[in-house]
Amino acid sequence: MAPRLAVLTAGGSAPAIIVNALAEAWPGLTVIAEPPEGKGEFLRRRARRLGWLQVAGQLPVMFGSRLSKRFLDRRFAEIEKTHGVSMTWPRDVTVIDVPSANHPAFIEALKRIEPDLLFVVGARMLSAATLEALPCPAINFHAGITPYYRGVNGGYWAMARGEPDLYGGTVHFVDTGVDTGNVIAQKVCISDPRDTIFTHHHAITAQCAGLCAAAVPEALAGRLMDPQPQGASQQYFHPTLWGWIATGLRTGVW
Repeated sequence: MAPRLAVLTAGGSAPAIIVNALAEAWPGLTVIAEPPEGKGEFLRRRARRLGWLQVAGQLPVMFGSRLSKRFLDRRFAEIEKTHGVSMTWPRDVTVIDVPSANHPAFIEALKRIEPDLLFVVGARMLSAATLEALPCPAINFHAGITPYYRGVNGGYWAMARGEPDLYGGTVHFVDTGVDTGNVIAQKVCISDPRDTIFTHHHAITAQCAGLCAAAVPEALAGRLMDPQPQGASQQYFHPTLWGWIATGLRTGVW
């Protein structure tokens, strides 16, 4: 009997790429959808760690994609065509809505589905209590090469730091850290000069769709990438507006 696969996501065009790839490779998967984290909640959580001044500087970059939507739609269409992926959500998958991945309803849904594996893509971090209650292993797709580029905008930061050889994606087991779980598979991707901080994530995700589907049987078998990637580990956040402009002027990476 084919393994049962569940996907946890908060939606979005980049996660849709992975969901489509998984649904094609593993028919019958179930999507558990949580709403995106509220902006106020997100900003307060970020400010507790970085301070309000830093967060205020990050805001224009966080929400800048809305100001250039027409350009982004053109670039997204090019990415879809080049890599043969779709950013449109599939209509033929079962979707279960829950208030949050850390709400009891999420675990209840998993117990009803009885999946052999949970694939997390574009969802909030699972709390220690939720992880402990999971009835199956969980893996995550991260658009960055770990351990070097954890957190957000991994592709942008790799290019901004002059490390195109670390521009790519990672599939790893989920633990209590931010993209710190044992690595199942990684792929170094090809960067395109047309991409910016607003499109790198989609470009990497498109190039890693096949990697995600192929990682499922590896995870079910408990196989890891050997050897595990080693290197300086750092969690990255959005750049401030002034930092983004300075980097762009200095390096040409936007």
